[in-house]
Amino acid sequence: MRVERRDGETVEQLLRRFNKVVVAERITKTFREKMHFVSKSEQRKEKRRRAERNRRKKAMQQGQG
Repeated sequence: MRVERRDGETVEQLLRRFNKVVVAERITKTFREKMHFVSKSEQRKEKRRRAERNRRKKAMQQGQG
């Protein structure tokens, strides 16, 4: 990842722009996922868990709204 400093740009502005790019490209998330091996079956289980959590969250939000 590389971000060039623009004319008149402060270090704080440069860091803010750099962090935006890192978040947008999901670099830290990808890095964390690759830190340890996760089998395909575990990936599927986690995907199902996440989907169920999102369904419940959405149902709760619709019930309140």
